[in-house]
Amino acid sequence: MKKGILVGLCCSLIVFFFLAMAWGAQNEVKVSPSVVFPEPGFEFDAVFEGIDVMHDFVIQNKGTATLDVKKVSGG
Repeated sequence: MKKGILVGLCCSLIVFFFLAMAWGAQNEVKVSPSVVFPEPGFEFDAVFEGIDVMHDFVIQNKGTATLDVKKVSGG
């Protein structure tokens, strides 16, 4: 009789342990950056040679971690 109670208690603890692990994994917050370009491209109008032109490109981070921009190039 005591053996059955001990086995039942051990099984209950094991089930509880696995349920607690599964619940914790589901509530885990993923930490990663997520880049968003509201304006993915831009074309300049025709300009005379030697004239400087500028345009600000917006880069947004919709993620939960820091977004590091390491390199930018024009096309």
